[in-house]
Amino acid sequence: MAQTTRSAEQIFRALTAGRFPQTILLTGETGSGKTALANRLAAALLCTGDAPRPCGVCGACRKLAHDVHPDLTILDEGDADIKVDRARALRSEIAVRPNDGERRVVIVLGAHHMNPSAQNALLKTLEEPPDYAFFILTSDKPGLLLPTILSRCTKYELAPAAAADEPDEALVALAKPIVGALGMGDEISLLRASMALEKQPRPTQRALLLLLRTAVRDALFASSGLSGRLLPALSGETAALARAVDAERLLRLSGFLVTLGDRLDVNAASAATSSALTAGAFTICYAP
Repeated sequence: MAQTTRSAEQIFRALTAGRFPQTILLTGETGSGKTALANRLAAALLCTGDAPRPCGVCGACRKLAHDVHPDLTILDEGDADIKVDRARALRSEIAVRPNDGERRVVIVLGAHHMNPSAQNALLKTLEEPPDYAFFILTSDKPGLLLPTILSRCTKYELAPAAAADEPDEALVALAKPIVGALGMGDEISLLRASMALEKQPRPTQRALLLLLRTAVRDALFASSGLSGRLLPALSGETAALARAVDAERLLRLSGFLVTLGDRLDVNAASAATSSALTAGAFTICYAP
């Protein structure tokens, strides 16, 4: 049931073009985009709008943007063990039919952190999931998962970040005017471009901030005369940013985008995120 190594965009297209497996496992090294892809897939499954999904405007997408969708459960214990009581609680939760739509989605980040008892507790549900239930597991150490768990998953391996030569076209389209406005030092254009975040579900906002960090990384490489761009579709914009903003400020900008992502994870409003992106990024790049 394993699939060949692909970019996140290729996997997203493959999964949303046909019948979605009820249990998938996303593997790949740190930084390959597993979490962003898991969130985007969950949004596509729960979206009730017109294709392409997620639409970003339906009621389900708006709830996802504010982290209040009742039919999405994200299990993320960081680097701590996921113990059997948490797996049992998850099993009980998935037995309840969806509240809002036709599906219930569970994301388990770092699934290899489930101890053997937890994996066995979840196994029965993975073997015979309710027809409305979908599981998305991520792991950079799939060898720590029990063979019985692996046998129930359709596995997709993400290409390393440096090899992912097909970035998400929709995210690139959102990032392009933001990076371009920063490179031109145009605060009004930056504000207009950043306002597009307000119409996107929370998973897309997270993914966009990650993409912007990658663009800043490319600008740093350009300013240092290094090769190896990760976003060739934004090469013109990142080159302009490198010419306009020195390396020290670009490093500060990268750190600011991390902070902004952390704020997003504690329920910052979409409008606050877009205004903070405009004010913070412009100040870092151009304030005396």
